[in-house]
Amino acid sequence: MRTYSTFLTLVLLWFATAQAQAQQAPTKLPEKTHHTTVTLLADVKSIQPGVPFTVGVLMKMDEGWHTYWQNSGEAGLPTEIDWTLPEGFTAGPIQWPLPHKYNESGDVLTYGYATETMLLVEITPPPALAAGTATLKAKVRWLECETLCVPGNASVSVTLPVRSSTPEKANQELFKKYRAMVPQPLAARPGFAWKSEAKNSTVSLELLAQANQHFVFQTDVVPDFYPYPNDSLAFGRTKVAVDGSRALLTIPLTAYEKVSGPFTMRGVLVYQLVGAEKATGVIEVPLSREFCAGISLEGEEGAASDGGLLDRSFTSVEAAGAEYSLFLYVLFAFIGGMLLNIMPCVLPVIGLKIFGLMRMSGDEPARVKRLGWFFSLGILASFLALAVLIIILKTTGELVGWGFQFQEPLFVIAMCTIVFAFGLSLFGVFEISLPFMLAFVSAGSAMEKRDSDKGYVSSFSEGVFATILATPCTAPFLGAAMGFAFSQPAHIILLLFTSVAFGMALPYLILTTKPAWMRFMPKPGEWMVTAKQFMGFLMMATLVWLLQVLGSQLGMEAVIWTAAFLLFVGFACWLVGRFATLSASRGKYLGTWAAAILVVALGFHLFIGDVLKARDILSNTAVANTTTPSTEGIPWQPFSLEQLESHLKAKKTVFIDFTAEWCLTCKVNEKTVLADRTVVEKFKQSNVVAMKADWTNGNETITRLLQKFGRSGVPLYVVFPAGRPNEPIVLPEVITTGIVLDAIEKAAGTLSSQ
Repeated sequence: MRTYSTFLTLVLLWFATAQAQAQQAPTKLPEKTHHTTVTLLADVKSIQPGVPFTVGVLMKMDEGWHTYWQNSGEAGLPTEIDWTLPEGFTAGPIQWPLPHKYNESGDVLTYGYATETMLLVEITPPPALAAGTATLKAKVRWLECETLCVPGNASVSVTLPVRSSTPEKANQELFKKYRAMVPQPLAARPGFAWKSEAKNSTVSLELLAQANQHFVFQTDVVPDFYPYPNDSLAFGRTKVAVDGSRALLTIPLTAYEKVSGPFTMRGVLVYQLVGAEKATGVIEVPLSREFCAGISLEGEEGAASDGGLLDRSFTSVEAAGAEYSLFLYVLFAFIGGMLLNIMPCVLPVIGLKIFGLMRMSGDEPARVKRLGWFFSLGILASFLALAVLIIILKTTGELVGWGFQFQEPLFVIAMCTIVFAFGLSLFGVFEISLPFMLAFVSAGSAMEKRDSDKGYVSSFSEGVFATILATPCTAPFLGAAMGFAFSQPAHIILLLFTSVAFGMALPYLILTTKPAWMRFMPKPGEWMVTAKQFMGFLMMATLVWLLQVLGSQLGMEAVIWTAAFLLFVGFACWLVGRFATLSASRGKYLGTWAAAILVVALGFHLFIGDVLKARDILSNTAVANTTTPSTEGIPWQPFSLEQLESHLKAKKTVFIDFTAEWCLTCKVNEKTVLADRTVVEKFKQSNVVAMKADWTNGNETITRLLQKFGRSGVPLYVVFPAGRPNEPIVLPEVITTGIVLDAIEKAAGTLSSQ
């Protein structure tokens, strides 16, 4: 209460001071009301009569705010410029830099700019222009958005002298930067071609490269098509399919009212070939009179759509996601963090930490407490770093979810390397004696005696490593909390991630804060060496799991080459363990480390480099090899939004398993509950359509559907009742046979009760 009174007093004092200052200085500029600062700049220091020059409306947005492109997308408004020019001057059209795509709150797709942009306009002065000065004025209007949208406006001007001599350039770097960002007409390029087809209210763009070249695919980045605005036509979301040297982009069209055409569809084509820079170009697609006449009206039955399910409002209580208070979400995050400790992803590292606590039970209480704090600090630092990364990615318009980093094969390869080296250290092949070099690899040796500084670094590293392995798992309560977090502003994301970290670290904080409780744990002894080596086998089991994840992403070829790379890593670890000993001279020690690093770099170059270059081809092959329907158990179908819509229109009960190869909780549920004979028979008797939404490599549609249910990661299980697709039944992350049977019973009984 005292804090609140003090704060209120300070506010009143500030207000009174501001009032007094305002009375003493009536000419003071008004307080800033916009989150965008606008400046008018020219690319010359003077004007030459009759010679065109360029001006730029430089817009700088506050952090978290953005403005819009000439086609703002499904919401927003483009920036407008009204010119007041001297007599005889003319202004050309706005030259717009390539925008970013944003998926805003409520799953709204927009095009715009964050941080900074500059809109370029060519100005042509009259040939007969007297010497003196010329002032260019512009009224700029824009819409700026964060969680809320605010209209903004500003009057800007620039005054330039008029001279007969060739003008000197100004602001060259800034204009060079933004000129390069303005898309130009697509130029002919060797080995690249494109063609278009328009039918059934849809325009298809087929991109073709040489047979030995392949397109890079990144969701909402490349390939893509940014349509220019059209007063008569509305553009749906571009769908992209990439198959090596061929890419297909489909753009559904609707009309605001019946049109006769013909029209020309214009927009920016964005693509990238493996080993090349991203390329852009403006293209034009002629639309015939017959095609335009057949374009469906917006809202009309049969209108082209990217999937109405994503636009529906579900009435399921589980899917609402907004019925809980912030306090409850924080509580869910805390409980979910504690439960992460018993999830299969984390158990190998947690087992090591428990043995470490056993060893420390004989140490002085103060040191044990400090080690516990450092372990908890490692967990907290890791979760905060992950939260910051997510905030950055969300700011750039990326769709991310819990465990999203495991969708990146390079991250999985890095984890394979760390886990393999970790396991070798547990087997005694090597031990790093410098605490600041790869300390996380030697985390398992926490149960051995060491100097105090190294113990602290290793405890911190154990917390980091445990957090990394925890992120593929979604524990009970955690799914709802993280689903809420990923749709919130930065400060809420930080709050909830901190709650998860505190929940995960709490058991160890309690144990180390109360060292007397450790007397109930087994006494340390020679048996712990054997236990440590046994944990090494658990690490190798984790490695097998990671290799299986990599295989599902890039296929068996990537697994083989990664195993070859790990052979080099193992040899490097052996070199360190054999020659970089405490008794080695300084020169021998540093030389051994240098040789080990070179061995790892050589292995990466020989085996991993080619894998990453061909990742698109390997990924497509891996997907093709894993979509074969199962002949035993539940007959799973691969998920697609179109198929799901079709099944729901046919009034079928649909069960969707949102899963990923790197999600151990998913695998446990699939191998036990979903493989149970009773469950399999229930699916058959109730004619349930089972669909598997595989999120292993990331998928925009699956991510958006997860968000519709208030989730940010897997596992998630949803049952759409027959005849009532707007009332799905959402199951918890950890399921049982009874939970699944009960959900199917309710869903199947929905239709019969109508």
